[in-house]
Amino acid sequence: MTLVDGERAAEIERAFSGWHEVAGGSAANTAAGIASLGGSPGFAGAVGDDKAGSWYASDLQQLGVAASVTTVSSGLPTGVCHVLVATRGERSMATSLGAASELAAETVEQAGVDRARVVYVEGYLLDAPAAAAALDRAMELAEGASTLVALSLSDPFVVSRHRDRILEMVFGGAVDVLLGNADEALGLTGADSVAGAAAALRRDGSVAVVTLGASGAFVVTPDGEAAVRADEVAHVVDTTGAGDLFAAGFLYGLTHGAGPEGALRIGSFAAAEVIGHLGARPAIRLQDAIPEGLFSG
Repeated sequence: MTLVDGERAAEIERAFSGWHEVAGGSAANTAAGIASLGGSPGFAGAVGDDKAGSWYASDLQQLGVAASVTTVSSGLPTGVCHVLVATRGERSMATSLGAASELAAETVEQAGVDRARVVYVEGYLLDAPAAAAALDRAMELAEGASTLVALSLSDPFVVSRHRDRILEMVFGGAVDVLLGNADEALGLTGADSVAGAAAALRRDGSVAVVTLGASGAFVVTPDGEAAVRADEVAHVVDTTGAGDLFAAGFLYGLTHGAGPEGALRIGSFAAAEVIGHLGARPAIRLQDAIPEGLFSG
């Protein structure tokens, strides 16, 4: 993922035709996945006073996501992420944060943190001061309501830019569930192996999940570790949203009695579905397709 300004984003949009537009973003993709699994997710975000901003909340609400979205007064346009997908499913993302960089603490306060089982925050928020303050407020509200806090590391570059801040959040006890891929985990811990990263991420009372792409994923808890293989996919079309949907499945499982290993399985199931087609949302209702027995373990 590369951050770009509005002018560069417009150049990219003009260079290609046939864009598929959805109300996206990492946390929004995860919320869409949780809704597809049968959960009741909420979402907090900020948009601009423009065409995209006018339909953003309703697009999510049609999926069953309770969207708390405010329109910023600064004149910034709605943020946009242009995702370019190669023939083998790999993708590059050019993101212009726009109004998303002005997500306010007040918006988070309206999103129902006190009623949630878990609050999921993305590391991308750390790239903008106002949004980072909103992240801090979400964690404060969660602590007051005894709500779990889950943090997505989001991107290796996010880890490199904000490593000290993330380490403080994780090892200072503000984060109950950490989710990231192998590169992000290695960058955060400074370990030279995945096994070393796993050892470094073991914390009292907390959970750390590391995804390994086609090799599966593992979870580290105070009681030990568990691992699952990746679900088989006949043809990988687009890897966009794989981590977001894995997070959706894991968090849904964790909050619905699946246990850490069972939650891994649900995350792997959800990630496998989304990489089999274009786009970062499920193409089917995951609740209807989830295999029997997936909640065991």
